[in-house]
Amino acid sequence: MKVKTADLPGIGKRYSLDLAEGDHLVIILHQNGYREIYHFTDPDADEPDWTVKMTDEEARQIGAILMGADYQPVSDDRMEMLLKSIRIEWLQVKPDSELANRRIIDSQIRTRTGATIIAIQRGDQMIGSPDAQETILPGDVLMVVGSRMQTKGLDQMCHSCILHMPERGSPPSPSSVGSS
Repeated sequence: MKVKTADLPGIGKRYSLDLAEGDHLVIILHQNGYREIYHFTDPDADEPDWTVKMTDEEARQIGAILMGADYQPVSDDRMEMLLKSIRIEWLQVKPDSELANRRIIDSQIRTRTGATIIAIQRGDQMIGSPDAQETILPGDVLMVVGSRMQTKGLDQMCHSCILHMPERGSPPSPSSVGSS
């Protein structure tokens, strides 16, 4: 899908795209946060078939829905995007994970795996674009983006337990029993 962009001085930015079914959309992001979507059945028409105006918050909520933040319509909860090189994964943090009860910044996820957390689902709450100071809790579902290898590395961190270094001469032991 080809997306055309244009700056709209004093207004914001315009995105135009043709959909697979032949429809044409124009999306305007206003500097004040509002978004407008214009739908054209005929791309050459002067007047749209319909329009929608949204606040910044409404647009972000709809964007999260469209990205599949809380529902993944694929059987294995995986979605391959962008020429099959970038994936969005939903990874659950196990109670004995090395990530549990640690801030994102302290866990060095991006440095260690290359993957990026784009949202955290915590019960009924969805935290979009979490701050680096956000603490990852056991049971959180991390919505992450990265290559297959990057997301696989983060998945291992979500399931691995912390090894405590014992007294000299004793083998290391997991911080809790039941790691998977």
